[in-house]
Amino acid sequence: MGYDELFTPVRIGKKEIKNRIAFAPTGMGTADRFGGVTDQVLCHYVARAKGGSGLVFVEHTMSNYKFGLEGSGALGFHRDRNLAGMYDLANAIQAFDAVAVVQLSIGLGREMGVGPSPIAPRYDAGSMPKALKHFEGQNLPVPRELTVEEIEELENLYVASVLRTKVAGFDGIEIHGAHGYLLASFLSPHANQRTDQYGGSFDKRLTLALNLLRKSREAAGDDFIIGFRISGDEHIPGGLTLADCRNIARILEDEGIDYIHLSCGTLESKKYLCPDKEGVIFPEAAAIKEAVRIPVICPNFHTPELAANAVREGKVDVVSLCRGLLADPQWPIKVKEGRIDDIQKCLLCNSCLKHLFEGFHTRCVVNPDVGRERFMPEYFPPARKRRGARH
Repeated sequence: MGYDELFTPVRIGKKEIKNRIAFAPTGMGTADRFGGVTDQVLCHYVARAKGGSGLVFVEHTMSNYKFGLEGSGALGFHRDRNLAGMYDLANAIQAFDAVAVVQLSIGLGREMGVGPSPIAPRYDAGSMPKALKHFEGQNLPVPRELTVEEIEELENLYVASVLRTKVAGFDGIEIHGAHGYLLASFLSPHANQRTDQYGGSFDKRLTLALNLLRKSREAAGDDFIIGFRISGDEHIPGGLTLADCRNIARILEDEGIDYIHLSCGTLESKKYLCPDKEGVIFPEAAAIKEAVRIPVICPNFHTPELAANAVREGKVDVVSLCRGLLADPQWPIKVKEGRIDDIQKCLLCNSCLKHLFEGFHTRCVVNPDVGRERFMPEYFPPARKRRGARH
């Protein structure tokens, strides 16, 4: 069986992506204490771009550290002093003919003590994947409700970070509206029970997301990719449903979003966010694909067969691999060359997630190189030739 469908170009916004394989945004915890790019961050992304991914998403990155985890190893593009590392990272990814997009967040939200409404996260029995069962029953305190003035400040800080991202040379951003983080909680009828312009009705719950999109587009221009990540269904009582998300996707498309990147579940239903089986998210992505004309990106693929079939059938446009590309960053090249048996397969054990959620750097049980790429010469960032340099 061939996999040619995975290696045809696709246009997202004004950019052509060389193939249909993306490295999904994957938190690694290896930024410096101020959210800056380290040598390990650079070499980690070189490995995935060099391995053949046409689209490389930079992990969940903070546009501010008001409601994030400064010092945790999470990336932050919230200050000008981080620009030099950002520039190096964009160049390192693009050196391998990959498109570089940053997943940009307004904050972690209710797990950091703030939210649209004072509704505490709950980790009920049966809500976690097998590697994270110990989190069940650990309910968090009631978050403080953000004021309108604080929300408006978050919007302005976000746009400033978008501009930094463009100045650094990235091809675009992905607005992070999934997983129950701060923006996602504004979208959710479960978490957002405000009665002002930022909540209550379906339309008002979309206010913050639309403000971020409109202001980012005005600041960055039409040649800059702006996508949106959303959970197709939150899988919690009173949360966003697939029907809700189809409507949101249509509205975002009308507002000029360049693509939709599906996820599933929330921090309160992590067994959907980090599924123990392949293909769990695919039906929701296919339903979103029926609702919009823009490209739809779907994660949770591990076997080339399922990924190629999804693209061949027109049910998704791009497949994004997270755990699969941790296990083997050369997955795309090996599939293209027909070396399927050489792929170092992800075990779906979620030990990578367990490490990160417990405060350590992400690791992989089948790939000991993960987190240590900076020591491997084959993953050193390539030198960029100066303009006009003699050969």
